Amino acid sequence: MINHDNLEEYRDPINYDLEFGGETNKYNFYLDMARLNPGEVLELACGTGLTTIHLSKSGIHITGVDISSSMLEYARVKAQGLPVDFIEADARTFDSEKRFSMIYLTGNAFQAFLSDDDQRALLETVYKHLESNGIFVFETRNPLGTDLSNQEESIWGNFIDKDGIKVKISGTQSYDSSNQIMHWVTIRDWGSEKTISRIACRFTDNDTLQRLLTSRGFCIENQYSDWDKTPFTPLSPSIITVCRKHGA
Repeated sequence: MINHDNLEEYRDPINYDLEFGGETNKYNFYLDMARLNPGEVLELACGTGLTTIHLSKSGIHITGVDISSSMLEYARVKAQGLPVDFIEADARTFDSEKRFSMIYLTGNAFQAFLSDDDQRALLETVYKHLESNGIFVFETRNPLGTDLSNQEESIWGNFIDKDGIKVKISGTQSYDSSNQIMHWVTIRDWGSEKTISRIACRFTDNDTLQRLLTSRGFCIENQYSDWDKTPFTPLSPSIITVCRKHGA
């Protein structure tokens, strides 16, 4: 089941890009992965196409899939004239005749799949749409390298919005340890108004993650802690996983 609260974060695509864009090291990591595995690429949960468009501008033929129509609408505006297709679909049920040399998720999107069934459905989509020996790449926050304590409202940062206004960002977090789900509430303060959005993310430890991937037909080739390909360690804040499809 989709947690519809998660979609609140994606109501304002232009300001979303201004708040979360500019992660050049990440974009180049996925570009390098695509170049090492020539062919067509699929990004699931692509949002406004921040990474998708970066790859497309470098000549990669890529398809972006997302469940949010507003995010995709803005992605299409930005991608005019580029070799990229955007499709509105749920990554758990997406179905295409195409097969891809590489499939990836970024922005910790793997954590939006909140149940065992959701994770399995996502991986079935990936396995089905990968070419034989294709690669699957994604990152997720590492629970052992993350502060999972419950926290009252605190300052998180700021960004400059599309009208040049400095927006202050604060929020709270509450962790449901029985389901490994963090609930974040984000408060954005424009001075004249405030918005509140909620998002839920599941934290899967690396041992569980490795068992899950192996059980769904993937062989893990590398795990990194950052976009510079520093090897993963148990307390790294991120788990960046590169795995390959086994079988036909």
